[in-house]
Amino acid sequence: MWVKNIKWLVLLLSLTSCISYKYIDIEFYDSPQKSIVVPGENLLVVENLHLRNTDTPIRELDWALDSVASNEATDALISLIKTSPCYSGVNLSKHIYYRNDSLRVVLPLSWQVIDSLSKVYNSKMVLSLEYLKVRPHYDTYPLWRGDFKEYYGFIQVSSYTYWRIYNVETKKIDLGQLLTDTLLWEKNDWIEVTPGNQLPGIFEACAFAGADVGEQFAQLIAPQWQKDSRAIYVPNANKEMNRAYQLAIHGNWLDAAAVWQRLSLSTSKELAAQAAFNMALANEMLGKFQLSIEWLDYAKSKNPRLKFLKEYRDILQHRIENNKPEK
Repeated sequence: MWVKNIKWLVLLLSLTSCISYKYIDIEFYDSPQKSIVVPGENLLVVENLHLRNTDTPIRELDWALDSVASNEATDALISLIKTSPCYSGVNLSKHIYYRNDSLRVVLPLSWQVIDSLSKVYNSKMVLSLEYLKVRPHYDTYPLWRGDFKEYYGFIQVSSYTYWRIYNVETKKIDLGQLLTDTLLWEKNDWIEVTPGNQLPGIFEACAFAGADVGEQFAQLIAPQWQKDSRAIYVPNANKEMNRAYQLAIHGNWLDAAAVWQRLSLSTSKELAAQAAFNMALANEMLGKFQLSIEWLDYAKSKNPRLKFLKEYRDILQHRIENNKPEK
């Protein structure tokens, strides 16, 4: 019995020793799709609330839902800006501004208003939620499953949002951004499906829609740190590859790359391909995405069957797209 167990243990160890790669946890962030340079250390976020006729319960509810969504949108935006590496050291303030616009066109705030807000908050840039409209819709109906009746229900919230960024120093609008979206929740149950039970309540759904709007705008101007993992080759039999791996997991990518670059010239095509693959990873960590692609091509030329080549190339192409400069 013990002899059999030892045989299985030897077999297991021999199989695991053949695995020449590991996974390494990484953190990164991509460039913002819309680059904003904040003059000074203060940034003001303005939540515009459009006053309108609320003489009926429906109109009052309509205004309340828009207000809830707007508040969630600006709070979500501020929360994400605070955690974005692009805005490190920037102080954030929020101001609610009530306006009486009656036109269908969302007009910019006057520079007189912008200047007055700038003085109060000592901010040379104003990020403004100009307009946010949410439209919730709910429905439910029975479905027959043979002899059994089931209920289907949904609630959806469409949103129409416009943002502007005012530069007080240049007296220019640095960005105007329209965002539209629809969130949907749906549920099947044996009893009638209603908001606040199986589905979010009306106010809750509109709050979610508002937060989603703020997060979408934050994705454009305030990228976040992202956590992911990457494959890295660490053949057990090669001390140099193991040393480079130890350097990499401690964030010393330059010294690790020096080792891998030398090993990429090895007469062993397998070792050269693995080292070149790791060089692609090192260059990604250093923000040199096109060079990463070139190292992957070199790895493929040494060993076309090397694991992860296609998957990693797709990842790099995606990051190249995300970091393209604005036109």
